[in-house]
Amino acid sequence: MHTDMNAYAPDATGADIDPALPSHADPTALDDVEARALDLANQAIAHQVNGESGEAARHWREAIDLADRGLPGDPIRYWLRSGLAEACFRLGDDAACIAAAAIARAWARQQQAPATALWLGQALFRSGRVDEALDALGEAQALSGTAFAGALDERHREAILARMAALAA
Repeated sequence: MHTDMNAYAPDATGADIDPALPSHADPTALDDVEARALDLANQAIAHQVNGESGEAARHWREAIDLADRGLPGDPIRYWLRSGLAEACFRLGDDAACIAAAAIARAWARQQQAPATALWLGQALFRSGRVDEALDALGEAQALSGTAFAGALDERHREAILARMAALAA
């Protein structure tokens, strides 16, 4: 997966998370940082699969901190934030979900990965930011097709689908 991420060219919507980071580094050190970040991400995924969103979020944040400091400009930072967005959504921390997903959204779109827009749209919807939510959810639907409705949180599925249908009419 990581080799595909190297093709990402960030847009101007906040792609450089910390432009003060040095652009040079020892390749061996970068490999070590990447391996540690991926290990933390794998731990986060395992926690998420087990329904432990709090622990997942903690591991995603550790991986993000490590990648931001040690892998400047590396697209892995967007993938990590996409994972954090899911954990935060599941925790009900809509502000943190929105912040993480907003940074990762352009990368995820380029990867044809709908989950980031899905988490973002639902968090925006729960936050009462319906117009923004419908934009993100429309993107998620376009990327996921028929699987979209089933991926929505069941507590808001009917309301979201009704608003999207009204918008399309």
